[in-house]
Amino acid sequence: MIATLALATVLASSASPVSPTTRYDAGIPTLEEITGHSTGAQISTPAQITAYVEALAAAAPDRTELVTYATSEEGRPLHVLAIGSAERMARLDEIKAGLARLADPRGLAAADAEALLSELPAVVWLYHAVHGNEISSPEAGLALAHHLLAAEGDEIVDLIRREAIVLIDPLQNPDGRARFVASNTVGQGPSPDPEPISAEHVEPWPGGRANHYLFDMNRDWFAQTQPETRGRLKVFLEWYPQVAVDLHEMGGDATYFFAPAPPYNPHLVESQHQWLDRIGRAVAARFDEQGVAYFVREVFDSFYPGYGEMWPMLHGAVGMTYEQASARGLVFRRTDDTELTYLDGIRNHFTAALTTAATAARGREKLLRDFLGFRRSAVREGESGDVRQYVLAPGTDPARALRLAELLVAQGIEVRLTEEELRVGDRRFPAGSYVVPLAQPAGRLVRNLLDPRVPMGDEFVKEQERRRQKRLPDQFYDVTAWSLPLVFDVECVGMEAVDGGHARAWAPEPPRDSSLEEAKVAWLLPWGAGTAGAVVEALQAGVKVRVAEGASTFGGRTFPAGTAIVRRAENADDIRETLGRIVARHRSSAVAVDSGYPDDGVSLGSFRVRPLRAPRVLLAWDTPTSSQSAGWARWVLERRYGQRVSVVRVSSLGRAELDRFDVIVLPSGRYGETLGKQLVNRIRTWVRSGGTLIALAEAARWLTTEDAGLLATTTELRSGCPDEGPPEGEDPEGDEDGRPAASCGQKEDEPYDLESAIQPERERPDAVPGALLRVQLDGEHWLAAGSDGQIQAIVDGRRVFSPLKLDKGRNVGVYATREEVVASGFVWDDARELLAQKAFLMHQPLGQGHVVAFAEDPNYRGYAEATELLFMNAVLLGPAY
Repeated sequence: MIATLALATVLASSASPVSPTTRYDAGIPTLEEITGHSTGAQISTPAQITAYVEALAAAAPDRTELVTYATSEEGRPLHVLAIGSAERMARLDEIKAGLARLADPRGLAAADAEALLSELPAVVWLYHAVHGNEISSPEAGLALAHHLLAAEGDEIVDLIRREAIVLIDPLQNPDGRARFVASNTVGQGPSPDPEPISAEHVEPWPGGRANHYLFDMNRDWFAQTQPETRGRLKVFLEWYPQVAVDLHEMGGDATYFFAPAPPYNPHLVESQHQWLDRIGRAVAARFDEQGVAYFVREVFDSFYPGYGEMWPMLHGAVGMTYEQASARGLVFRRTDDTELTYLDGIRNHFTAALTTAATAARGREKLLRDFLGFRRSAVREGESGDVRQYVLAPGTDPARALRLAELLVAQGIEVRLTEEELRVGDRRFPAGSYVVPLAQPAGRLVRNLLDPRVPMGDEFVKEQERRRQKRLPDQFYDVTAWSLPLVFDVECVGMEAVDGGHARAWAPEPPRDSSLEEAKVAWLLPWGAGTAGAVVEALQAGVKVRVAEGASTFGGRTFPAGTAIVRRAENADDIRETLGRIVARHRSSAVAVDSGYPDDGVSLGSFRVRPLRAPRVLLAWDTPTSSQSAGWARWVLERRYGQRVSVVRVSSLGRAELDRFDVIVLPSGRYGETLGKQLVNRIRTWVRSGGTLIALAEAARWLTTEDAGLLATTTELRSGCPDEGPPEGEDPEGDEDGRPAASCGQKEDEPYDLESAIQPERERPDAVPGALLRVQLDGEHWLAAGSDGQIQAIVDGRRVFSPLKLDKGRNVGVYATREEVVASGFVWDDARELLAQKAFLMHQPLGQGHVVAFAEDPNYRGYAEATELLFMNAVLLGPAY
């Protein structure tokens, strides 16, 4: 606090630290008047940010609208403050209705369109700090809000007020910021410490970047797993802004970044590229005047539709990411010994945002016209081409198809529901299938989410291959594939036209209690995502549930292995009503049977029908786990499936009573230096006694090491050799004659070749930049319950596991052949060769328990529905076997 006050004294001499020459209306409160510190003097807390936007709204009620659009997991509010002229704000409902008409121009007469274009304001949406430890942009957003409301005699502000409405979301991630502020405060001394390694700059695990569930919410826009994201999408669909800017921070030694940022998503249009250039040049001109250094194009991208700047672009907005070098505190020493202050970052973000709003205001009519053109051309594109609509089949797991359809509707996408059989050539789709037409204003977003592939530019891909050959870092910024039907494992068929199957406009409805048919003996619930969720709730409610190891047939219907069984005789008298409510909530189904005698297959009283129990789950937490992997796993358990879990810090595992748990989940992480030999032996004993150990990604690699010895396989090098060091006592550099040792698989008498000679002897495989790979599943194994034998898994790394030998365990999931393995996205040829028919999901029995290992993270970003079910199979079914 002493350091903060000292800095505040220095800054107090200026009326506005970000715009010192501007004259302000004293009736609009400053940040200092509300929080006690001036802009840049202290890192405002989430509560202080809320207090200030509330004060601004109260001071100018005729020129603002403050909306709380979401509440975080930790109970903090998220706001958007709309700012415009009093005249515009008095007509807010009319303006929103007009923007909605532009957003859906079907049936909009030319004269009506021109009237709207002449009257409506441009809407500029500025949203700040989706990453909680990117600290300067919220303060910049508050400063801009004050500037727009209080500045007097300022031509730029007058222009913005006249021609635009500015939406300011000051803080997208209050939980992450609260975590950062707490860490930074604990690390502070009497004066700000600029040293990068000082405690106030270095955050303990998990840091403040992510939200409560440790999700990177700048990857969550189409997945909508988090309440903050879901709220933001509602804001967009209420306003349909023409400009959307996501303000971030990056490393302290950088400068300032703004758009453009290739590679570009192929579904953008020329007018969007022109606006990116126009706004970018305007910001550059202002920075040039102020002597602020910046760069464009060299990093980041505009490709993945889950970004905060990319998702709005697929609705027709001009989306941009702004990145400011971060002080990660009040002062930061750069490597050139100059100092970057918190206030520097605030000023730069303020300048860029103000310039953006002014550029939009100047081009108001063209912005609106281009937005209208984007929405119209999306409809026209959808009316031509080989694919004009997609059909989503309910399949064997209708709950998953329903979840996908709901996800689309929540993003402003039109979905229709068939009321009778649908015919597509020789294919037949039952009533209850979903039809998604491309001839709709959001058609380009549909293409991004449902197309099996979204291509990257050929020149960009060629450049990456060139860089790879020279072992230069590639320029893939994020994943290269995300097709929702593939990751949900929902059949999606594109076609030009359909026969029959009258389809009506569809919107999700809240689940209603299901009245189950009376059963004399039992209800059977075919396994899938819906049933897994229902079983979790049922077990916690005291319902006795069993699961069938094999398939059976009752009344002419076949129920596959993994079917859940709820017997009337071993449950309470009200089981029909209880189960009906649970099944309805999880969109599952329960089929009544009046006899335990099957037409074929497993009998209900068979020893192959195993009792389930509510598993007691321990999730490893904190260092050395990957915070994202740990957060994804926790979210899937607690929020997606409602499974209770004990979150235990790895440092406390040595004190844990392991026999109180049935399942231990190790998120991705490097455990070798953290879990000592004694604890590893305790875990091994626990598994032998019936425990289920589940290891994800890098944790699975650790299981293969000599220190762990819990998984009888190895990971592979780029050459295909086992990833293990040289034998004890052997010189790793060469043989006893001094000649280099031959590589695994290399013939020593091959002629000399320079390219071969310069290849490293022991090199990890090429990293797969987030592609979707086909995985063949062993349908006879309980881990594969609820699948149709093939899924697509998100692969984002360089792990390649040799398959388990038959005497060691089962390779429940194996990547497909070289020709078939890549379902979507970019994979290097060498990696494709290496990954083909290697292990994805391994099960190794150990005593009475199990080791289950996933080569990749099955809970990736919370939207990998098919692999998440495999993970839940391990959690729910492992203890039963």
